[in-house]
Amino acid sequence: MKAISSILFAAALYLQAAPPEADRTAILSMAGTFNVAFSFTEDAALSSGYEIVSKPYTASALEVVVVAEDTPERIILQHILVVEDSKKKTDVVIKHWAQVWSWEDTEMLDYAGHDGIDEWKKASVPKEEVAGKWSQLVTSVDDTPRYEGSGTWKHSHGISTWTGAETRRPLPRREYTKRDDYDYILGTNTHTIGANGWLHFQDNLKVLDRGETPVALAHETGLNQYVRTESPRAVAATAWWEEHQHPWNSIRAFWVNAGEKAEKTFSYTTSHDGNGLSKTLGKLVESDTDSTKIHEALSPYLITDK
Repeated sequence: MKAISSILFAAALYLQAAPPEADRTAILSMAGTFNVAFSFTEDAALSSGYEIVSKPYTASALEVVVVAEDTPERIILQHILVVEDSKKKTDVVIKHWAQVWSWEDTEMLDYAGHDGIDEWKKASVPKEEVAGKWSQLVTSVDDTPRYEGSGTWKHSHGISTWTGAETRRPLPRREYTKRDDYDYILGTNTHTIGANGWLHFQDNLKVLDRGETPVALAHETGLNQYVRTESPRAVAATAWWEEHQHPWNSIRAFWVNAGEKAEKTFSYTTSHDGNGLSKTLGKLVESDTDSTKIHEALSPYLITDK
């Protein structure tokens, strides 16, 4: 009788810990082909003497989101842009960001960049604090990390919504080559899944952190609208992913594993022995190198704990 009770108790714990199917369905619903409208507006100055300097940023694109990994406790979504080359009148495929979703993740990366160096601090979170939550790690176009937050999916009124914890993140690509007057964004992400697609909200503070205390200079509102569509142009993206998915999956796995295994900090350099990281990645992708060789090629760019 005791043995049966123990088995039933263990089964109950397992069932309680398993991710809800509604959560997985919501995450997987972000895959597909979408017309995307990107919009970011620096809408309020928060610091004395600061004047809004960013013009509203808007862009549109066809974006294909593919499921790169689907296991019970981890889902990876890879975004791929399809843009028209106006001169050649042909479509160009551009690898975009990725989402790495992990169930009840206790190992998080907190951005702590300084003096022009991107660095992340490792944060171990107690299991009880992440119970029932999914973390979302957002990667750059080269699959190096950008930010990671954890939150709970809620399902009601015909929609599913996830709001992550407030996280620090490096300057966005739309600004990091144009501005050096702030150090990071302190942002909150919300994803809302509806019948025709999904919305990605960003509630951002632009923070200057070069004195005794950080100062929020401005507030920025971001809204990316993904409207589901059926476009023949998506074929170019799916064909590209079919050809390049193996090396990119290995490259992403290298960076994700490096972050998860880091003891204190995670960082990387963009050049090693005169070889730029982007050039190295290009060679690895084009040669379809196996995961072992990719690990060997990228390890010199990884900066170990201090």
